[in-house]
Amino acid sequence: MDHGGVLSADAPDPEIARRAAARSLGFGIAGLVAQRHLEDFGSVGVQTGESDGIRDSATVSRQYTLWRNPEDHDDPVNLATMDDERRRSLEEVPPWPRPDWLVATVERMRYPMLWEAVQTHWSRRGTSRPSPAETLVQHVQYVLVNGYREELALPESTEDPWPTLVDERSVQSGHPVLVDGVERPGLLLDTDPFVLGLATELDDGRLLTAVLPRDELPLLTVAFDSAAPLD
Repeated sequence: MDHGGVLSADAPDPEIARRAAARSLGFGIAGLVAQRHLEDFGSVGVQTGESDGIRDSATVSRQYTLWRNPEDHDDPVNLATMDDERRRSLEEVPPWPRPDWLVATVERMRYPMLWEAVQTHWSRRGTSRPSPAETLVQHVQYVLVNGYREELALPESTEDPWPTLVDERSVQSGHPVLVDGVERPGLLLDTDPFVLGLATELDDGRLLTAVLPRDELPLLTVAFDSAAPLD
């Protein structure tokens, strides 16, 4: 329960509801393969679209915590880069009890995250949808304007239209993408200095897109599970 903006100690974890919503969609949720430098802590985002009361599209995104030294989580090398103000805000402990999941969420914010790293896009058969290249561009654009605002010197206001940072002309076809241990023909968006974009269509019609930070690529295994567990 929320009392005037303060969550009670027994407030439910919203991630549980989001994972349940993702499962209810009835299709596999793709993700990066399990690997030592990444922790899948079960964080997902779910967006759906309807027409005449019938679901005709859905996108599920996954996030990961990055551990530069996975053998020692207390190693300072694991900490995210942040300014003093943000660091102080994370260290402040309010004078009221908080749910365990909220305490864990705040603690996790100290570490770098692969935000919106992998998205699974589903469309009902027979409905129109953006092309794979357009969907990949939208995913990359979304990560850039939300995750690299300072690096790109973007305005803080969200009222102005987003600047166009990438476009379909830069998408390369024929790039292999490793899914379930098999190389599939995919798309590559390799022009941005901060992230790398990948996409591939799966046999059941789902589209997998991924946006990965360039600085962390040496630590990552760029391979995917077409239906990675949600827990």
